[in-house]
Amino acid sequence: MIYTADVLIIGGGGSGMSAAISAATSEASVIVLEKCPQVGGSTAMSVGSFTAANTSYQYRAGVNDSIDLFIEDMKVANGPFEERENKELRRILAENAGSTVEWLSSIGVQFLGPTPEPPYEKPRMHNVLPNSQAYRKALLRECKKRGVTIYTSMQVDKLVRNAAGEIIGASANGMNYFGRRGVLLATGDYSGSTELKAQFVGEDAAEIPPVNPSNTGDGFKLGSDVGAVMTQMDRLYEGLRFAPANRSDFIKMLPSHPVVSRAMRAVVERLPKNLLAYVIRGALTSWIGPNNTMYRAGAILVTPDGQRVANEDSDKLMARAVAATDTNTGYMVFDSRVAKKFSAWPNPVSTFPGVAYAYVQDYKRYRPDVYHRADTVEELAVGISVDPAALRATIDTWNRQVVASEDSKFGRGNLGEGITDGPFYALGPMQAYVTLADGGLAVDTNLRVIDTNGEPIRGLWAAGSTGQGGLQLLNHGLHIGWAMISGRLAGRHVAQAQNRLDLKPMEPVSAG
Repeated sequence: MIYTADVLIIGGGGSGMSAAISAATSEASVIVLEKCPQVGGSTAMSVGSFTAANTSYQYRAGVNDSIDLFIEDMKVANGPFEERENKELRRILAENAGSTVEWLSSIGVQFLGPTPEPPYEKPRMHNVLPNSQAYRKALLRECKKRGVTIYTSMQVDKLVRNAAGEIIGASANGMNYFGRRGVLLATGDYSGSTELKAQFVGEDAAEIPPVNPSNTGDGFKLGSDVGAVMTQMDRLYEGLRFAPANRSDFIKMLPSHPVVSRAMRAVVERLPKNLLAYVIRGALTSWIGPNNTMYRAGAILVTPDGQRVANEDSDKLMARAVAATDTNTGYMVFDSRVAKKFSAWPNPVSTFPGVAYAYVQDYKRYRPDVYHRADTVEELAVGISVDPAALRATIDTWNRQVVASEDSKFGRGNLGEGITDGPFYALGPMQAYVTLADGGLAVDTNLRVIDTNGEPIRGLWAAGSTGQGGLQLLNHGLHIGWAMISGRLAGRHVAQAQNRLDLKPMEPVSAG
């Protein structure tokens, strides 16, 4: 049996399904190959924020925004990484973000917003309701409505070329699948690829587990095998997160149905901000680790042996050190001065920008499993199953270093005031994760994958993290935005390409 459509898409996450819908509404037939048992990818696992300018949500909120202001704010957020930015792709993102929010709304996705997101000047963050599963369900529902064929549990092992060198399809599970007009790679990032992380970032980074284990860089390998260029592969989001909550998360339990989403939006838009924040804090304390500003104020990171293992000025170094332990476990330890400081605005422990802020006392209420308080260091150590003598020795050493204004072990710059005033606190266990990887295949402004000569590889496009192409995306809500935006645009571009007449795979060259 021959499996052929106008457009073949590899990957069924947010970018892949957005591309499928876009191609289908451009009057193209579409096949999607997804390696997991169900579609959704990292999009369905995310917080779900979408940052965009010029939306109806902004208009109703009285926010007067523009594309140029959006771009200027992205420049500020980039800081020293601005020199690496792909400015052409950034403008495509900025110009298409607002219309993509409206497009998602048209297929049943509802948002709360816009909410502020520093350092942006204008409120642009649109938070999906009730949770990120809303993206998966709305996109899947629209794919079915538009006649998109989706095959799951399909591991693609290579791209297929014809005699002219055009990419005409892909091989998966022992079968060939063809795209008359083109093939689109939308397989997510490489955060789950030990091989790629070791190659481009280092062995220490390779040991850190991913949030999404399925993101093994399939599209990067498939693309590079046919001449694609991988760019800016040194960028990983490495950090510490709390272990999963034992209690049920009300926000995640809500069904992702258009009726529920519309009802929830109607309710939350009318709730007083303090009451809305109260409702969301439970989810916030489940999803996000503590801000690194707590370390700058004086907290330290210890592992179950009671030792400091890294310079706490760096999320990356802390994550790598914790991942290198036998249990991938760490605890933030601090005293009453830090606890008091992070019990009120403007010093939250964790944030969901513009919506909710969680403080020390919120962890006591919502996450008693990661909140620990004791009158003495030794009692605190018992509470987190750490050797009391080891933790006492670590804290005594740390306090002497604070007095001397020098971290002789790791060179930390922000020392705070020591850990001297009881009661004493710990937050944890925390575990190291790679949340995202910011490398991507090089693409042109039509999302065509390009080779080492800067020429498009005929028949091959990429979207989402696979086709990030040098975009920095250094603020919340931009990765989801790029996934949907690039998917929509790439799907349309592939659908508008000419049919290839030769869909016969190129014969392998014989050894003789």
